[in-house]
Amino acid sequence: MMRIFFLNPLPDLKLSLGIYRFLYTPVPPIWAGYMCAIAQKYTKDIEVLDNSVEKLDISQTISRIKEFKPDLLCISVLTQTANFSFKVSRAIREILPRTKIIMGGAHASYFSYDIVKSGLADAAVKGEGEETFEEILGSFQDSGEVRVSKGAVFRSDGEIISTLNRDRIKDLDSIPFPAWEYFRKYMKFYKPVPPNKKVVPVLTILGSRGCPFSCNFCMVQMGRKYTIRSPENICDEMETFYENFGCKHFWFVDPLFPPSKSLGLKILSYMIKRGIGKKMSWDCETRAQIIDDELAEALKESGCELVALGIEGGNDKILENINKKQTVEEVRKAVKSLKKYGIRVMGLYMLGTPGENEKLAEETIKFARNLGTYGAKFSITVPYPGTELWENYIKGKYEFKEEDWDRFSSYISDLPYKMEWTELTPKKLIKLQRKAHIYANLTFDKVIKLLLDRGSDIIFSIFKIMVEHLKSLTKDLQYTIYKSFF
Repeated sequence: MMRIFFLNPLPDLKLSLGIYRFLYTPVPPIWAGYMCAIAQKYTKDIEVLDNSVEKLDISQTISRIKEFKPDLLCISVLTQTANFSFKVSRAIREILPRTKIIMGGAHASYFSYDIVKSGLADAAVKGEGEETFEEILGSFQDSGEVRVSKGAVFRSDGEIISTLNRDRIKDLDSIPFPAWEYFRKYMKFYKPVPPNKKVVPVLTILGSRGCPFSCNFCMVQMGRKYTIRSPENICDEMETFYENFGCKHFWFVDPLFPPSKSLGLKILSYMIKRGIGKKMSWDCETRAQIIDDELAEALKESGCELVALGIEGGNDKILENINKKQTVEEVRKAVKSLKKYGIRVMGLYMLGTPGENEKLAEETIKFARNLGTYGAKFSITVPYPGTELWENYIKGKYEFKEEDWDRFSSYISDLPYKMEWTELTPKKLIKLQRKAHIYANLTFDKVIKLLLDRGSDIIFSIFKIMVEHLKSLTKDLQYTIYKSFF
């Protein structure tokens, strides 16, 4: 019976989140849940290391894998976890040369050929993973080799074979539910991301895949074709994990859920019929222009507690430049409807977007403050591989080292690339970001709500962030004084 080890890597939190690392909350890795569900058809000898919880260093991670001696090591590789993942891979090659290494995830999908060519993996999955991974497992079980007909790059007899992309899975209901039973030891650590209410455990769920929109900062691994599960299948999954794990809160991690008002009302009316909102609550992220009073009322009755809106900017010019196909007036109307029915709103904003200057950035910050959402998060634009920004400004212009991937971050100024698409410098953006988080979030009523919802832990985290911020201000002041004398 084959032995399979799943690794969910952890990025360098100091680089990936900067001073906001103190708010870091482990999120159940749904990719691993789905792959475990596929793997258990072939073996029960499965081990999972969710390093977002355990926070092991590279040496400790390698020791854990070595102790298990897997036949297959499966790693999800995002841009900010690439450096960690590649170091682990190289070490396992030396220590366990017979172990086959499979990589998936957005970064591995984009760089699939390079990853296999460099020997970091025996196979790199492209795009949607379930059918490709099942074919890999069948091949390994039959021959001890990693081979696949579609959807991956793999090495066979010294030759690198790049297959055609696999067609998207049409019937999402056919995919087994995530095998969260392999994550039992982590359940107590899976909490809602601040500022959501403190409920344990929280599980992630995917109601759909893909996104039909083409924002130039976004990389959608599943592509632009949007597919969605049936309302029955979604509710079945929620009730299964409510009964099996006592999970009373779910987080839809879809890029867009619900996708439209009509589909939303169809799904939500069925959730209401099943009584989902009477037993559990859930959060989601969607677009402002589909929200009105009717949909907001259905969201509330079906158990939705918080909606994250990709607002991005407080000026229509910014939204036009990023191809958002949304207006600030649509945002205002959506927030008004959601508030009317008691649904909390998390505003997601970006700074350093194409064509943005300090005046436009200040408009976004002021807009966020006046909008008065429950929370506001400001991310500095990052040109992730596969995005339009990457293709236009980064691709072919830099030779990145593996360590550079750690610094593809929204929260630091020491970047491995130039932000040629904006007038704002990285250092200026960090200052604007810190100003924005304080100005838009730290009002008296919001602090009281946070304290009531999250307890003292969130206040302690905010205190540590403020201490880090003051340290950085002190360094800037010292440098200014130094420059004035020398």
